[in-house]
Amino acid sequence: MPPDDGSAERRIDQSSMALLRATLDAVPDAVLVVAADGRIDLANRRVRTVFGYGPAELEGRAVEVLVPEGVRAAHPRIRASYGRRPLGLMQVAAVRKGGEEFAAELSLAPIRDAVSGTVRTVATVRDITERIGLEREADRVRDQVLATVTHELKTPLTAILGYVELMTELGEDQLGPDARRMLGAVQRNARREFRLVSNLLTVAVSELDRVALVTGPVDVDDLLGEAVSELSPLALTKSLRLVHLTPEAPGSTTVTADRDRLLQVLDNLIGNAVKFSRPGSEVVVRCRPLDEAVVVTVHDEGPGVPVAEQELVFERLYRGQGSIAAETPGAGLGLSIVRAIVEAHHGSVSLEGSSAGTTVSVHLPR
Repeated sequence: MPPDDGSAERRIDQSSMALLRATLDAVPDAVLVVAADGRIDLANRRVRTVFGYGPAELEGRAVEVLVPEGVRAAHPRIRASYGRRPLGLMQVAAVRKGGEEFAAELSLAPIRDAVSGTVRTVATVRDITERIGLEREADRVRDQVLATVTHELKTPLTAILGYVELMTELGEDQLGPDARRMLGAVQRNARREFRLVSNLLTVAVSELDRVALVTGPVDVDDLLGEAVSELSPLALTKSLRLVHLTPEAPGSTTVTADRDRLLQVLDNLIGNAVKFSRPGSEVVVRCRPLDEAVVVTVHDEGPGVPVAEQELVFERLYRGQGSIAAETPGAGLGLSIVRAIVEAHHGSVSLEGSSAGTTVSVHLPR
């Protein structure tokens, strides 16, 4: 029997390494095996496509060579904070061989050597530059189409509302009570559609992060009264009482704001309250003056909003589970529009909901 000179162990190590390399090379993303000190022990062939380096150029070098220069000095501390648990699908900035930065998707997984107990990190990196470009282009095209469609819808709705206004001015001999009542229904529905189209147009044009304002002095309580008057007929169709509690001091609720945008906020809030209220209940709206702000609250006696959804309802196109289950009409745009407009006024909006109903509060700085 020949003496054991360690050659068999070396052959096993070489065979295992060849198998590991072949396995990593089969992965469609760049894969790096990084030691605890940040040195790259192993890289697959895909690193050449993603980073511009061959595997041999990276192996033995610090992983910081692939990190943008601005965060390179802090990266060892950041790397140490990752701990010893898997982390997946983080979007980070990375650097190619020529110094070009690009957007990457990174996932990390620790592996432990069964013999030595040494822990290394397997980093999987995917170049998502093209995907981000396609997403941005898709967003641009979507918003362009949405803006075009909503603009085309807004034009005939404006004409319809104009003719309805003219017809409501006709005398009793020209327009009877029944026709006038039916005309009122046409007007209310056309106005509701006009508000929805306006919301869609706001989303398309301003993308909810840039709302253009034309500001001046606005008495918020007067504007609230206007919104209540506008939506009272809709409340009556559901046997609701729409209650407007006015402040004790007239003129105490004036702020600098965009009147039309603020009316859009109030229409959305009151319209939502009416939509979700139980028949026969009350919707109570009020405006309170504070030293540095004016607070508008809208309270309904509907089914409420679960705690888990109270922040989500302000997200674009989000619809609560209750709305979906009850098949309540809506596009999930109203509250996202409200938040965008309120924040453009440097204000804030919050929601509290329970089984006793929902209260939405808007704080507007003076």
